[in-house]
Amino acid sequence: MIRKAGPKDQEALGAFLEDHIESSMFLLGNLDAYGTQNTDHPHGTTFFLQETGDGIIGVFGATNGGLLMCQIPRLTALEAQTYTHLLKGYTLRGMTGASEQVALILKALPLGAAVWQINHDEPLYTLELAALTPPDATLRAPDQTDRDLLARWFDAYMTETRTHPGGDAAQHRAASAITSDRVRLLVEDGQITAMTGLNSAARGVVQIGGVYVPPELRGQGRAGRVVAGHLAELRERGAHRAILFANSAHAARAYERIGFERIGSYRVALLQDPITLGNPA
Repeated sequence: MIRKAGPKDQEALGAFLEDHIESSMFLLGNLDAYGTQNTDHPHGTTFFLQETGDGIIGVFGATNGGLLMCQIPRLTALEAQTYTHLLKGYTLRGMTGASEQVALILKALPLGAAVWQINHDEPLYTLELAALTPPDATLRAPDQTDRDLLARWFDAYMTETRTHPGGDAAQHRAASAITSDRVRLLVEDGQITAMTGLNSAARGVVQIGGVYVPPELRGQGRAGRVVAGHLAELRERGAHRAILFANSAHAARAYERIGFERIGSYRVALLQDPITLGNPA
């Protein structure tokens, strides 16, 4: 049976996602932050549960901002069709999640001649923070004096990773970086040389994202140092595990050097333009 989740399901829903946390960070983070009934915030999520007599066996999420996510380990092509029928009239911007599951959902959606801005698998990594060796590095949170630099870096980062939605997204991310306490900057000889941030955090697990080093400063270990420094701080604040997915082979090597181990693949799929979904084929 597949049904829409409500407040009474939140505890069981959270427990299921926590059991599959490696590829559920966005789902779980949104659940913990916004519950099951939020219709205002872009990250507010409508959750659908797949259940048997033994409880929840799958979770499908649709955010207010147009992103789909799923954690359905035993998903079949027929079940994917069932989920797509729930989405008629939904304005889709993209989907993320475990690679095989996302592929089945996207194949079942009525996407027609949709143009993808990005649609590929990225290596998924994890690190138990007890094993982290803190680097000899100085990090600080950004402030208003960094806003122009942050905007340029976010613009470059989103362009390189092909995740740029256009418009003034870089300015918005720069402003959020200053107020959210999720971004850290690497400082060397008084100069800012690298950036890292959090994509999501839930139940002692953090997901790193937004790692950026200017091209002229790459190849000297800064990506690893800024991430390790941020994780050392987060460990002091109670985090015990980190997860991330790497956008390039170069980035993957930087994460492996500080102890991250690959555990699978993660699909990132973003449309060039949003599509309002009709009836599935």
